[in-house]
Amino acid sequence: MSIYVTDFTDWSVLHDDAPAGAHAGSVDPATVVHTSRPDGTPDHNFLSVTCPVCDSVSTHPVGGGAQPESVQQMFVQKVDREGCPCGQVAATHASGVANSHVRLNCNRMDGPGRWQIESPVRAFQTAATPNTFEVVYVEPGDRQIVGMNPDGDVGLEHQVAVLPADPEYAVLMRTEPAYLSADGQHVVNVPAA
Repeated sequence: MSIYVTDFTDWSVLHDDAPAGAHAGSVDPATVVHTSRPDGTPDHNFLSVTCPVCDSVSTHPVGGGAQPESVQQMFVQKVDREGCPCGQVAATHASGVANSHVRLNCNRMDGPGRWQIESPVRAFQTAATPNTFEVVYVEPGDRQIVGMNPDGDVGLEHQVAVLPADPEYAVLMRTEPAYLSADGQHVVNVPAA
């Protein structure tokens, strides 16, 4: 399987497929890093974790791979602590923004239904409104959509809009960067004028 975080209190990790047998340790969250794209820029869709015992490295996709709950939480913790290297979310933003941003990236990578760390309140809201979804967008500002279905406060620098799932969800999944239209009803690929 891989090297993954088992407890975020002290960032305990388990290396469950080590050649000499499974072992565990703790890592400094700052050593969990985004991979680099061919042009050298950080890729917000992948994180690498180095085993503190044997120095093996596991790279995890934002969707979670074989450990979706742990890996998705690792991405949320990383973005909440340091911001996202794509520049859409800063460490100073409310925690609901980090969560919604990682969820958007997860859905873009693996599709709906893959998100594993939804609170009971958010799960109820999502189930109760199957024909709509929420987007988190920058306001005041250019209305860039930075996340979806927030699970927590989005602060004063962001707002939440409710959109019809058909066809806007599909448009959001294929549009990056994405913006909320001036009328607040559509996902568009350029900022509202």
